Amino acid sequence: MDSVLRRKAYGGLILAAVLVLAVVALGACANAPAAPAPTPTKTKMPTFTPVPPTFTPEPTATETPVPPTATPTEEPTATPAPPTATKAPPTATPRPAAPRPTARPVPPTAVPPPVVTDPCAGIGGDGCKWRVTGGPSFGQNGGLELKLQFLFIHSGRNEPQGSYFVVLEKDGARLPVSDAVRSIAKSSSQGSLGAYNYEYTLGANSLPGNNVAGNYTLWVLDGNGERDSRNVTFSVPANSGLIWIKFDQS
Repeated sequence: MDSVLRRKAYGGLILAAVLVLAVVALGACANAPAAPAPTPTKTKMPTFTPVPPTFTPEPTATETPVPPTATPTEEPTATPAPPTATKAPPTATPRPAAPRPTARPVPPTAVPPPVVTDPCAGIGGDGCKWRVTGGPSFGQNGGLELKLQFLFIHSGRNEPQGSYFVVLEKDGARLPVSDAVRSIAKSSSQGSLGAYNYEYTLGANSLPGNNVAGNYTLWVLDGNGERDSRNVTFSVPANSGLIWIKFDQS
């Protein structure tokens, strides 16, 4: 108990001493003279004289030439290595396909021959009874005229037939053969090319081209002026105006 009291009394003395020291320090600070405050100094404002602005042109930008671009030098291309041959895998041989049945060829359609108009079709009676059984034959006569020497005969009886004449065309143009001249019945004459019972002459000036040479077509008419033969065609050589034909009705 006594020790406790002594400790409390000792602590109170220390606290009292601290308080005394604090009071003394505060009093010293209060008695010290205050430092004079600094007096502010008034600074004069400088007088400003404006200077007129001077116009300075802006420098013109000069276009700086761009140096040419250097052409890139192609680097040498490396030589490719040759490809390595690769063996292809063996290919299986395909089996031959079975032959397909071949269709039977279709026979070509027969083309009918061109229809030839028969000038003797539709003629009543004995029709076109005269047929050429001799000639045409030609003989040279100088080519100044076309001379017809024809024989109309029934060979079964060896008898010349009369009252027949012809229509004659050269190169498609009909010639002026008169129907007043006709064959002589039961009589004939002998010429250089053969016997004849009909004779008619045309001058070269009556022929197309004024010459005897050319292509001719003729047919026989009977006494009534009806066709009595099919067309007879022939070509006459130059200077060979003599023409002989034998017509037979047997």
